[in-house]
Amino acid sequence: MDDTDLIRRLGDDDPAALEDAFSRYARRCKAVAYRVSQDDARAEDAVQEAFLALWLHRKGLVVRTAGISPWLVTVTRNAALAALRSDQRRGRREERVFEQESPAVAEPFDSVSAKAASTQVRAALAELPEEQRNVIALAYYKFKTMREIAEQTGAPLGTVKRRAQLGLQRLARVLRPQVS
Repeated sequence: MDDTDLIRRLGDDDPAALEDAFSRYARRCKAVAYRVSQDDARAEDAVQEAFLALWLHRKGLVVRTAGISPWLVTVTRNAALAALRSDQRRGRREERVFEQESPAVAEPFDSVSAKAASTQVRAALAELPEEQRNVIALAYYKFKTMREIAEQTGAPLGTVKRRAQLGLQRLARVLRPQVS
């Protein structure tokens, strides 16, 4: 069986064709994904994503000279890279949170100054309207994106962005050092 027949069967919604493609190309795809991720579970997830993409795009597949193998390998590699990048971003975000939660031993003056600033920020946040305060708290303390906040609160994305903008402007005015 060649790729032309396999693609025709996939286009005819034949689930056995997907099984045949998997038995033919899964090992190669997993090897590529493992080279990228250096993790067996991540590699398997990338292969699964590639074959899901194959099934979802089965109607638009066109046989190239080299068959579907290059397409599958590319999709697998991209899925493995996306997972790796996502894990790296998550790791960096968690490091920032850890650094904020457990600061290095500081000078007494720095500790007192930081505590005073923290109290000042909390007080300024408390003065904001509830909608603005919630958006800022979700964004800065829960690391939510504006889109995630919109989904969580049920407010339109533009409204959430405007609330964040207004809240930050008000905080900047309240927290701006007074010049005499």
